[in-house]
Amino acid sequence: MWKAVHENVLKDDFLVDDEGLQSYEHHLNFHDQEYIGKIKELQFYLDTVEKVVKPGCSQELLNVALTSLSSLVKTLSIISSGPCLLASL
Repeated sequence: MWKAVHENVLKDDFLVDDEGLQSYEHHLNFHDQEYIGKIKELQFYLDTVEKVVKPGCSQELLNVALTSLSSLVKTLSIISSGPCLLASL
């Protein structure tokens, strides 16, 4: 599942697949390379979770993964929903 997501992530912004990504890296500026590095790091973490949390893992491990990922998804949903106006003190 994660591999399919990875292959389609940001297709229009240079990330087509691992081979295509490598061919574009030398043309990108520092900011773009830093961004791609962070995407690769995120993919590493997703792959690690997928390898560790699978059928047969402990109930404790499964609960920790579900709680952590649920919290992450909620946080990302809030952040991606747009700017939040805060009252200044």
